[in-house]
Amino acid sequence: MLILDTDIASAFAKSGHFDVIMKLFESVGITTDVYEELLTPLEHGYEYPKEIFEHVELVTISDEEQREYLKFKEKLPKIGKGEVESIVVCLKRGYLFSSFDKRAMTVAKELGVDVVTAGVIFNGLIVKGIAPKEEILKIVRDIEISDNRMLEVEL
Repeated sequence: MLILDTDIASAFAKSGHFDVIMKLFESVGITTDVYEELLTPLEHGYEYPKEIFEHVELVTISDEEQREYLKFKEKLPKIGKGEVESIVVCLKRGYLFSSFDKRAMTVAKELGVDVVTAGVIFNGLIVKGIAPKEEILKIVRDIEISDNRMLEVEL
């Protein structure tokens, strides 16, 4: 299973391309903290979180994972709750983790979590024949515009 952080799930959904993640990965989930973070834009009238909620599995954490989360949250004050909870779930269950947050991705890697970068997602879409390079470039542009961010991607 691929566990998404709030930022990457939001970026793909805002741009109208969340479906490509679902096509690339058989199983995609978000943790309860990520779910709660996504409620804020929904409460402010944005519709894109609904697409995420409709397609992903909501992953709840066990008591053991909760204790681990509390330890890591204290040790990693510069990483958000959603990222920490997602990393703990991935660490304990052997799931993949994806985020645009470079700090969270670095910490996840250092802890032994397998991470999936945006570049891996985009290249995977090409390799699996889900989208040609031209369509990937459009997806990248759409994400950059809708999420007001620059993506560094080599295809």
